[in-house]
Amino acid sequence: MHSLKFEYTRIGKNYFPMIDVELISPKNSVITKAYVDSGATYSLFKSELAELIDIDYKKGKKLYPVGIGGHICAYLNKLKMKVGNIEFKCEIMFSDELIVRFNIIGRKGFFENFKVCYDETNNIIELFKK
Repeated sequence: MHSLKFEYTRIGKNYFPMIDVELISPKNSVITKAYVDSGATYSLFKSELAELIDIDYKKGKKLYPVGIGGHICAYLNKLKMKVGNIEFKCEIMFSDELIVRFNIIGRKGFFENFKVCYDETNNIIELFKK
């Protein structure tokens, strides 16, 4: 079975399971790194990326997700996401209050498309298309 493999990204002294993703709107697209978080329900990206792909993210459903840093205001939008050569629709929240250092890929819309394997010993995340 064909898979996509990504080496963990080092930030400071720690390694994180981050992958390259492309966010695609009808007008534009942008490639960014995002942390694959099996504990997050929705994907959460910085609002600057929505501006780069020329969408009015605040037209999405306003939500207040709870995370480690508490509540933030975010807007849920449905977009195309691409990982490797695999493109799919995904619900993504954008927020200008995101205080963590990186974008987050949550389960909804992503884990339905991939079987996700974390290899902590070798610092590799491997995705298998379902």
